[in-house]
Amino acid sequence: MCIILQEGKTPHHENHPSIRMPASFRPAILCLLLLPLLAALTASAQRRTDFELGQLVLSRNCPLPDGPDLTLKSPEAILKSVENPDCPHFNSVQLIQATVTNLSSEVQSVGIEIVVKLDGEQQREQSLRKRVMIPPFDLARVLHDIKLDEVGVYRISVKLWSEKFRQVLLETKPGDERRFYIASEQDIALVRNAMGTSTGGDIMHKLEFEPPDLRWESAQVIPKHILRGETMRMRLNLMNVGGDIIRDVRSKVEIFNTRQPRRRTVVATPVTPVMAPGEVVTYELKYVLPEDQLLGVYKIAATADPDNLLKEVKENNNEIKSDDLKLSDIKLLLPPENFMFEENGLFLFQWDSLAYGEFKIQVGVDKKFEDAGAYFDLPQGDRWIADKELVPLSGELPGMAMGLMESFEQNKLHWRVVGRQASGRQAISEIRSFTVKPAKPEG
Repeated sequence: MCIILQEGKTPHHENHPSIRMPASFRPAILCLLLLPLLAALTASAQRRTDFELGQLVLSRNCPLPDGPDLTLKSPEAILKSVENPDCPHFNSVQLIQATVTNLSSEVQSVGIEIVVKLDGEQQREQSLRKRVMIPPFDLARVLHDIKLDEVGVYRISVKLWSEKFRQVLLETKPGDERRFYIASEQDIALVRNAMGTSTGGDIMHKLEFEPPDLRWESAQVIPKHILRGETMRMRLNLMNVGGDIIRDVRSKVEIFNTRQPRRRTVVATPVTPVMAPGEVVTYELKYVLPEDQLLGVYKIAATADPDNLLKEVKENNNEIKSDDLKLSDIKLLLPPENFMFEENGLFLFQWDSLAYGEFKIQVGVDKKFEDAGAYFDLPQGDRWIADKELVPLSGELPGMAMGLMESFEQNKLHWRVVGRQASGRQAISEIRSFTVKPAKPEG
């Protein structure tokens, strides 16, 4: 986008004897000035989509009882904050955890700021700025503790900055800020006098909270088709949907073959020290599948509180299972199932494997590859290739393939990959199908 000055229009500064330039240079100079700005704006917009802020976690939480008139400064809330050891108190230490996820495939350097406000004013000395390097598809945690040596309403939020803290990329939404109130001795005394008690014990006895309740929100695993020896990435979201905090939350993550659902292997046992009502904890896990793992279809199962040590509202919602995961030695990439090649186009086959080093593909009209006369090898004969992709010669594809379809009166082809190790051991991939669209006759 450039700004072009209309002919005959002369800015006032051009009449100045020390500022004169040829009229033909003006559009180019304006473009040169604007292009870096546009590039910076585009890069900034792109970087905003490369990150995700996690939910803020506090070491001390004081959940409010249900009720339309109960706020941070309500008498009941103040009394609970005094009596409940889980609540933040005057002169105690509050530990804050902020997380940010790098959603891109590159290492990113960003600035993280934990913003602490007291009665609406930012506390510079209590806030924290820190620059972090985040690996691709990984998560960074920043811990910061503050001394609660002043009374009032605290608001905790996070800002994600560019590397040199010059531009805000993301920040906590207003509704997602964490708030808590530190009452003064005068406030506590006034509330107790108004309630007619010196300790507040009678009032506290009436305030009952719904027990906590753990529930898995999602279980994502990538990739869906895994190779033996490949690293599997899991992202599990656990939420406390109950009405009170819960401590020492232990979970168990397992993998199992769908044909042997009772034979499970423990992948991880993450532990969360404390979860506030409504809080979501995200577990980012990795697991390398052993090279001797049985091939087949697998699932990931995650169980919260597997030993039933925690009191919850419901006990039947503590497990979640992932979608099916396919484990094999050879993974087909291109073409996808039922792909249509152009007869005069490029025939490209791609696959992947960690356990095998030599390959050949087989193409034919027999879907089960039982009739040796109904398919052929590429490369032909005893030749094997180390590459994980192949572009056949035109005489092979479409030539030989079209001949097979005519001979067997079929209109669909099938392909698979055979892998071989140095020891001579072989493995065969799954089978996919494709078609060839005949070229239109010339003229």
